[in-house]
Amino acid sequence: MFTPNVNQDDFASLCICAIRYCQGRQTYMPSVIIRVVLDNLDKFTDKDLRVMISDCEYQSYMKSYGNPSIDKPMWVAYENKLKEEWGRRHAHS
Repeated sequence: MFTPNVNQDDFASLCICAIRYCQGRQTYMPSVIIRVVLDNLDKFTDKDLRVMISDCEYQSYMKSYGNPSIDKPMWVAYENKLKEEWGRRHAHS
């Protein structure tokens, strides 16, 4: 397993920037970055998770998914996974 030599804050910042770059793009890159983020949800703070959810909500508000029939389902599923993680973390709060 590859373990990058980067601290948690920098990793989160890189992922947030990469997701923002991918929003609205109609390439294979969003699926790659989404997979990386979802595979590492445990590495993000609540603040990071809240930023990612907020970015998804803004993307939905602006209807900037890319191709609605191809890209939108991927982005909606990503947002749902982020919200599930948020719910899991705060279920007993």
